[in-house]
Amino acid sequence: MGQIIGVIPILATPFNKNGDINFKDYEKECEFLINSDVNGIGLALGSEIFKLDFEEKEKLIKILYKSIHQSKKNINIIVNTGTSSMNETIRLSKQAKDLGADGLMVMPPNLITLNDSEIMQYYETISDNIPLPIVMQDIPGASLSNNLIANLANNIEYCRYVKLEVPPTPLKIEGLLNLNPKDLIILGGASGNYYIEESLRGAKGTMPGSYIPDVFVKTYKLLNNNKWEEAYEYFNNYVPMLRYLSQGLSFSYYLSKYILCKRGIFESNNVRPPSVKPNAQAYREMDSFIKQLKLSNEK
Repeated sequence: MGQIIGVIPILATPFNKNGDINFKDYEKECEFLINSDVNGIGLALGSEIFKLDFEEKEKLIKILYKSIHQSKKNINIIVNTGTSSMNETIRLSKQAKDLGADGLMVMPPNLITLNDSEIMQYYETISDNIPLPIVMQDIPGASLSNNLIANLANNIEYCRYVKLEVPPTPLKIEGLLNLNPKDLIILGGASGNYYIEESLRGAKGTMPGSYIPDVFVKTYKLLNNNKWEEAYEYFNNYVPMLRYLSQGLSFSYYLSKYILCKRGIFESNNVRPPSVKPNAQAYREMDSFIKQLKLSNEK
């Protein structure tokens, strides 16, 4: 596969009422993203990946790989394999590689406090054991300084990408690029809230949710054709909804799956417990966004 750039949505995991994965809906979601001409597809925190067991992850990766292979499209698969256990991180990373992943997304351990040299050792061990590009994940609660990111890129073979999610991301991109890190490609995250601002400063892609891939792909194409004003005008219609969805993972899980239900991809927006459910007012507000943006396929 080629570089990990462009629009790389993170899959949502559909569940039945009993908490089992709805594989039929998952296959529909994979096809939805593939048909939207995305550049990559990820399984990560937005997929509730930390609530999935080893066998469930294996099946999801296999289905995604098969869907992409059958489409004959060049779409990268990125799998989040970072944990606070070195052994488990290596185990999950090997699983991802063996099942066809093109890259690993790894945040530093967040249950223990590590200094920079210990974080360097963590990533170096992964790089030494798994010959796949690593997307370092800079996330609230497990943040990486610009100096550390640059050192990782300059000294560890497979640390070739970073996903920035600690605001203000546009300013962090500027500061990071001023350090001239070796061959580092920057990606945005945080639901794609600052996609255009990040692109303007040198980011090469974004990793949003899976509910409006078509919107991000259209914006990506406009940006690639230097149609910045048109991209701003188009994308900014969706920013209020993206901001609303950025109120915590559990909140976002329910409401992003709700959008997928309205778009005819999911049958339900169940979230695997434990979780915090939005109230009726939150759904009314989301319905307003869906109506305004004409996202519903319901008749």
